[in-house]
Amino acid sequence: MGKGKKLGHLDRVFKSVQDYLTPKIPVSSGLSFWRELILTSIIFSIALLGSIAYVPSVYLAWTEGKTEVLWIDSFGLGLIYLLLLAKTFPFSLKAALVLTMNFSLGFSLLLFIGPEGGGLLWLFPFPVIAGVLFGLTPSLLGLLANAIAVFVVARLQMYMNLQWHMLPERMYVVGLNFIIANTIVCVPLTILMRGLQESVQRRHEYLTSLRLRKAHIYKSKRTLEKEISRRIEIERTLEENLREKEVLLHEIHHRVKNNLQIVSGMLNLQNMYSSESGTSEILSKAQSRITAMAMIHDHLYKQDKFANVDMKTYLESLLRHLVTSYFPTGNRIGFESDLDPVRLSMEKAIPCGLIVTELISNSLKHAFPKEVEGKISVQLKVEADKIHLTVKDDGVGMPSIQEWFGQGSKVKSDQDSLGLMIIRSLCSQLKAELDLKNVGGTSVCLIFKT
Repeated sequence: MGKGKKLGHLDRVFKSVQDYLTPKIPVSSGLSFWRELILTSIIFSIALLGSIAYVPSVYLAWTEGKTEVLWIDSFGLGLIYLLLLAKTFPFSLKAALVLTMNFSLGFSLLLFIGPEGGGLLWLFPFPVIAGVLFGLTPSLLGLLANAIAVFVVARLQMYMNLQWHMLPERMYVVGLNFIIANTIVCVPLTILMRGLQESVQRRHEYLTSLRLRKAHIYKSKRTLEKEISRRIEIERTLEENLREKEVLLHEIHHRVKNNLQIVSGMLNLQNMYSSESGTSEILSKAQSRITAMAMIHDHLYKQDKFANVDMKTYLESLLRHLVTSYFPTGNRIGFESDLDPVRLSMEKAIPCGLIVTELISNSLKHAFPKEVEGKISVQLKVEADKIHLTVKDDGVGMPSIQEWFGQGSKVKSDQDSLGLMIIRSLCSQLKAELDLKNVGGTSVCLIFKT
């Protein structure tokens, strides 16, 4: 139990030291973080180990009468404690003070005590620390400073009465070996640090690029989300507008159909009170034409689609109406239909319905006189992207059908009936080709593009 508590106290101590030494700047700052951590660790190590070595060093200097060493050690240790406690000092200032203390302590010990006094040992890490903290160039300058320091001490030892003595030749050899060893350690380590710096810098740039891309992607995502939301709202608005327009168009077709039926009913009522057969025939034809148009609107109203008309359904309804309206007595005339499923726009469907109405009306009027029996057929076919609308009968034939449509010269245009004028006008509107036959009955075929 006691051992566990002891380990717990040590862990807290280590944790406190680690927190104190860890730089305040984030680790993501790269090499700056590690350089500051190295500098703080050097200061802490010198303070800890220097405190242990301070007492015997001062005692030895005092007994030997070397008071200058006492002052140098005291100044160096005091500076180290100042840097350790002064966390607010900038990195460059603390690094410069540590390097100055390191070089000054090494040079002073070498000058006052000689090579055996530890001066060379203190000078040895000077260029290494300079390279680690500042780069390759400061490291090379540190090596040059060490070489100058050794040379100066050697020259002073020759011309001044120093407290220690060594042959100049020996001093030069010792200094040269020191510089060589210092270079062997310093240069590779500094180059390694430079490589690490470049690697960390590239990693930092890569992370920065990734963060920028992430921010750009996030911004693009937000922009796309806003654009999608905006377009969804626009689509919703368009759908509402489309529904409103469909309802409105639906109502328009319904009202147009009702109005046309009212007009047809009025014509029918007028026809009932008409005493002249010619007037009655005119009113009946007008009523059939209006009904043909009304059935288009009724068909559109029922199918809930306004872009085009299902011609098969429409013509079947129209034929049923015409059979009911014109059905001769005695069931002597039959009606047949052969219709392909074709969809046409309303602009083409109305002319087709009116043309079928006029042609069937003319067949009933001219093709089956005096109780003649026969058959009227309507065909709607699609061939090579063209519509073939055919109305034919097997009656006695209609006189001069080519002249009716302005293809002959015997009958003048003012003699044409209103129905045939309407057919010619509607054919022109459809840009239709006419195929007219008057053999074995009458056949009128309209050919136009879909």
